Amino acid sequence: MRHAVLLLLAVYLLAPAVPVSAAAQTDSTPRYVIYYNSDASPPETLVGTPYTHVILSFITVAADAPVEGPVQLDVPDKLAPALEVVARLRAEGKRVLISFGGGDMHIDGYRGLAGRTAPLAEAIAAFVRRHGLDGVDLDFEVSEALQVRRPPGMLDGGRFLIDLTAALRRRLPQGALISHAPQAPYLSPDWHGGPYLDVLREAGPLIDWITVQYYNNPAFDAPTAARVVGEGRRQWDTSYIGFTDGAAGLAWPSEKMLVGLPVYRDDASSGHLPPDDVLRDVVCPLRARFGDGFGGLTGWQFSKLTRDHRFWNGPMAPAVTGSGCGQQCLSLFHPAADSVTQKEKITCSC
Repeated sequence: MRHAVLLLLAVYLLAPAVPVSAAAQTDSTPRYVIYYNSDASPPETLVGTPYTHVILSFITVAADAPVEGPVQLDVPDKLAPALEVVARLRAEGKRVLISFGGGDMHIDGYRGLAGRTAPLAEAIAAFVRRHGLDGVDLDFEVSEALQVRRPPGMLDGGRFLIDLTAALRRRLPQGALISHAPQAPYLSPDWHGGPYLDVLREAGPLIDWITVQYYNNPAFDAPTAARVVGEGRRQWDTSYIGFTDGAAGLAWPSEKMLVGLPVYRDDASSGHLPPDDVLRDVVCPLRARFGDGFGGLTGWQFSKLTRDHRFWNGPMAPAVTGSGCGQQCLSLFHPAADSVTQKEKITCSC
């Protein structure tokens, strides 16, 4: 017995040290995710908030970057303070990802990356390791590159996303997360055949979740019940229920699908819902239908400036990650309700 104990102790001492945080140990659903892309509120104010995942954004590649050799990432200066609080966020159980792409990376930035997903993935994976991050979010916003008929010389966006996802999975640390953030139209067969369907068919097993952006596309984000949640006689193919039921031709797991919404009205051109409506019309119906199989909710973007932002930073969370919606709404979601009428309205909404 003594020799066995000594042998186990020797194996333990010789094993490489692997830092393990509470955040690195679990990725349960529902997820409550927030993007951080603004210096309006300092990143340290994310500490103590109830989000399960924080996505820092965005890293890109410059349009005039060399087309040979290692890929050089363009990291905005405003990300530096956020990267300094990654360890604090992970220590309290959050998983922190970096997002690549976004609306500021146009087609000129992608042209030099055609056929270069391996060096791009190596650069992103090195960034993840250097800053102790938990994974990568891919936010591809160049719609022209996803269309069936692309202009001459245009990048094949679907192929690029498939190859980059696979290259990242091979290079990221074990257990790292990969998420995608497609706009709702990209999932619809009526929009150029639904280009993201092929991405999910081929790379789906490598993707931990998708956040569907139900904003900035009015025909796909309203009315909420039909086109976001998926209620009604016609099952809208890109709605949450419709897409997970296979209405678009691919039955995507609910655990791997999140609803993406703008937190405040100025965070998007369309799709904003007041927090009470998000609870009543989106979160509660989906929690009631899927329970803990509901993939979760993603907000664009973090701040503390408005009532909507502050609501998302606290009272919204129990409905998403807790036991659902019920009488708890009155005390948890609006502790500052200042009239009987307001309280009664809130209770009914939940």
